[in-house]
Amino acid sequence: MKWKTSAVTATVAVLLLPSVAACGSDDSAAANGSYRVGLSDPVSSQPLDRAWGQATIAAGKHAGIDVTVLDAALDANKQVSDIDQFVAQQMDGVIVFPLAPNAVDPALERARTAGIKVLGASAIISENEPTEPVAPYDAAFNQNSDVGGARLLADHVAERLDGKGRVLGIGIGAPVPSIKFMVENYEKYVTENRPGIEWLGTVDNATDDQAGGERAATEAIARFRGEIDAVMAYNTASAIGAAVALKRAGINGVVIVGQNGDPEGARAVQQGQIDAIVDLVPWRQGLVGVEIMRRLLAGETVKPVTYLQPELYTQETIGERLDWDEAIRQIESGELTCANGGCPDHLR
Repeated sequence: MKWKTSAVTATVAVLLLPSVAACGSDDSAAANGSYRVGLSDPVSSQPLDRAWGQATIAAGKHAGIDVTVLDAALDANKQVSDIDQFVAQQMDGVIVFPLAPNAVDPALERARTAGIKVLGASAIISENEPTEPVAPYDAAFNQNSDVGGARLLADHVAERLDGKGRVLGIGIGAPVPSIKFMVENYEKYVTENRPGIEWLGTVDNATDDQAGGERAATEAIARFRGEIDAVMAYNTASAIGAAVALKRAGINGVVIVGQNGDPEGARAVQQGQIDAIVDLVPWRQGLVGVEIMRRLLAGETVKPVTYLQPELYTQETIGERLDWDEAIRQIESGELTCANGGCPDHLR
């Protein structure tokens, strides 16, 4: 196995669901070209995830796929319940960004046993592209925050620090494997062959929002006596929270970066509150997820994992970013499609 999954364990009550064998893409939905797919969103309160869901729904309408989104609200047990609900509703496919694989995988196996196609979103964690089957998923796509996005930000921070400085990481206070791997790679990439850069450590945002990022940064400022030259946050809300905490402490000149690339983060870069963001382009994830699912439901062979390309923006380049709401509008209208630039070449 070339990839790794979370070592997190959770206690989940497994419900044996009745009448799940006679579902999936072999039913009458396939006959009329209309499919029903459930999307398990890890936390819809996050703009990134909300935009991903909206883009998936919009893209699905052009592909004959009716998408239903359920919000796990950062609760692995809720996510298991949501997947089991999709199975009970006899969905043709399920798309899931797993919060805790050890908890969620049995529910995904139940879905596959029921004939449902299972597509993972940032579910397979690897620095190398897997070529083997990726069960319990039929296929997966990766927003590439953990490797591609981490590398973009690490190189940017190292350049801004001129190869010397003390770097703080902010991770999430939930067992999300891809985010844990992302922050591990922040440390690895920013210090790699750079002896002048020191990784101070990682503090966690317990609430996945700006307030949580501010609390985490405040704790770190006290612990490290304000000797922080850069902050690498897992999301833009945490980056903005760190900027607020540092300003309140009277600490200036800190390089602050984060991922997701939501509109609030874009404004923070424009205004100089934070230094850079990586946009994970959720509207592209919607197009890619629908196209892969369409091919799975049609019985076509797809790559085990498709990696997407995140985009780095600074104050100089932020004007080039395509606004998420505008992109979703274009997907809804049919202007922006997988074929005309929304997907990697092998999916067009």
